[in-house]
Amino acid sequence: MMRLAFFGSPDFALPSFRKLLADKHFTIVLAATQPDRPSGRGLQLKPTAVKQAALAAGIPVLENIPAAADLQKAGVEKIAVVAYGRIIPAEIVKNWECVNLHPSLLPKYRGASPLQSALLNGDTETAVTTMLLNEKMDAGDILLQEKIPIPENLSLTELEALCAERGADLLAKTLLSDIQKIRRPQEESQATYCRKISSADLLIPPGESARQIHNRVRAVGVCLTHRGKKVKILKTNWLNGQPEIITVQPEGKAPMAYADFKNGYGEIIL
Repeated sequence: MMRLAFFGSPDFALPSFRKLLADKHFTIVLAATQPDRPSGRGLQLKPTAVKQAALAAGIPVLENIPAAADLQKAGVEKIAVVAYGRIIPAEIVKNWECVNLHPSLLPKYRGASPLQSALLNGDTETAVTTMLLNEKMDAGDILLQEKIPIPENLSLTELEALCAERGADLLAKTLLSDIQKIRRPQEESQATYCRKISSADLLIPPGESARQIHNRVRAVGVCLTHRGKKVKILKTNWLNGQPEIITVQPEGKAPMAYADFKNGYGEIIL
C-alpha cells in the first residue's frame, strides 16, 4: 500500500481526496492545507474542505507548509497535490514525486484561473492533466491527460465539478503508474498563462458581443445596474443567437429565477 501525503485546500480537491482515501492501493498518512480563514457575516474562522474531510477520517492535518522532516517521519512515499494554493518547498519537490492535478490542457492555461479562462474564451474543450511539480509554475513534466468537451451552456460550477471528478480518477491512475516511464516535457513554445480573476471581469466591456457576454456569465457572472439597483446575472443559456437570462441575484437578496425577477423589476437588456 502506497503511503501518500495529500496537499489540497478547496472543494475542488475533495473528489481526489475521497478517491485516494477509499482506494485500497493507498493510505493517506497526512494532509497539508491552508490555514482556517474568516468566513461569512460573522467572519468566524472556517477550515478548508480538505481539513474537514481529513479530520473526519482521522488523518493528521498540517496548516503550516510541511518540512521534509514531517514527510520523512510519516513515511511518505509520494505526494498528491490538488489546488493546494501554496508554494511547496524545493527540498520536497526534489526529493519526492509530487503529482499535481491541473484542470487545463497543459501547456495551455498555466496559472490561477484555467477553467474561467477557458469559458471566457469560448473554448469547446479543456482537460485534466497530471504533472510532476518543479520549480516553475505549472511547467513540470506531463504525466497523463484526459480531454473534456465543454458544452456551450456549461457553467463554471458545473465544469469544476466535472473536472474534479474526472481528475480524481486520473490522479489515482497516475500514482499507480511508472511515473518515470510516462513523463514527458511540456512544449514551452505552446505555453499560455492565465491571470487571477478580479471584480473587473464581472463588468461588460463596451462593444462586447452577445456570445462574449454569455461566456462571461458562464465564467464569472456579470454585474450591472438595472433601474438603480445592482444585479448579478448568474446563469444564461445560448438561444437563437442571444444569451437567455436564467438566474439573477439582486443586491442583498438570494439568487432567483429571472422570470420572477422580471415580474417585479422589469426586463434586463444585455
